Amino acid sequence: MKVKKLVRKEIQGLPFYDAESIFPERLDEEIVKLDLNENLIVSSDIVEKLLLKACQGVDARRYPPPHGATAVQAISKFFGFDESTIFVGNGSDEVLDLLMKTFVGKQTRVLVVEPTFPLYSYFIQLYGGEETPVMLRPDFGLDVDAILEKSGKEPSLLIVCSPNNPTANQFAKSDLKKVVREFNGLVVVDEAYADFAKYSTVDWTRETDNLIVLRTFSKAFGLAGIRLGFAVSNQSVIEYLKRVAHPFHVNIITQRVVALALQNLDYFKQQIDYIIGEREWLRNALVKIDGVIPYPSDANFILFKITKKGLSSSAVKEKLRSKNVFVKKKEYAPLLKNCMRVTVGTRNMNETFVSALKEVLEG
Repeated sequence: MKVKKLVRKEIQGLPFYDAESIFPERLDEEIVKLDLNENLIVSSDIVEKLLLKACQGVDARRYPPPHGATAVQAISKFFGFDESTIFVGNGSDEVLDLLMKTFVGKQTRVLVVEPTFPLYSYFIQLYGGEETPVMLRPDFGLDVDAILEKSGKEPSLLIVCSPNNPTANQFAKSDLKKVVREFNGLVVVDEAYADFAKYSTVDWTRETDNLIVLRTFSKAFGLAGIRLGFAVSNQSVIEYLKRVAHPFHVNIITQRVVALALQNLDYFKQQIDYIIGEREWLRNALVKIDGVIPYPSDANFILFKITKKGLSSSAVKEKLRSKNVFVKKKEYAPLLKNCMRVTVGTRNMNETFVSALKEVLEG
């Protein structure tokens, strides 16, 4: 029997989503891992203590609180939102998946602001939707007129990542507000990096019924391995999400760790401030290197372009890799020819990266 005959057509042509990286059991000083926007500033000892405390008294024979109730309660208290307006999942990736499963079917139009996080296109294709890309302006600004023009007469879905991955910029508040107010359909704003930026749109959900805001504990809180993301929206959207989600999809340890992390907010705020400071140091260092153009950033990473003649971002990536420095190349995305993305690390990691990059460009 040929299995392919039983597979949905959408999946037959679906590209394999490869989170290209290295996954050592533990990081050491020889490996400078700056490729997945992980927060390695947060102390591993602190995270370990949270994990150990979360495990105390857990009876793993029992199912966890349904729909991540423990995490929902903690997030509700933190943001001051009613629990009925919050939905949690195994990372914002799963929340996005469930959103697509809820609102995207065959031939559903989904507008995506490009270039951006490739997983959006992946899920649209998975559920048979029709993606309509809307390009950013050359300065990476939001093209409001193009978005509204393409929204069409029939309600559709719009996905905006702000701050945007990989361009790192947060869109002008007035532009984004106009889009949310005038777009004909649901607007999903992915705010994975908002803790490092100037503002958040979460409070806008109180005054509009077409906005869904995605947040995560992977970036600012350094809990990427715990897998907890959440959506904030109106009660109707959240109820539909719960209909398509398994009630026990978020394990009890994850729920407890998130609640504990929010109780230790002062510590995490200090780490966010440190990252913002290092981000500026790193960008200033990149500005001084011939053959590189760094772009402004509102996230925990920086996009930069390789401008040295005869040297591609692919070549730079491999040369850095040979020095145990790992970054991400973005050269195949629109507007990003010869561009690369580097996560902001500790001062030592940042200095090692800058030194290695200089050697590669000079060599």
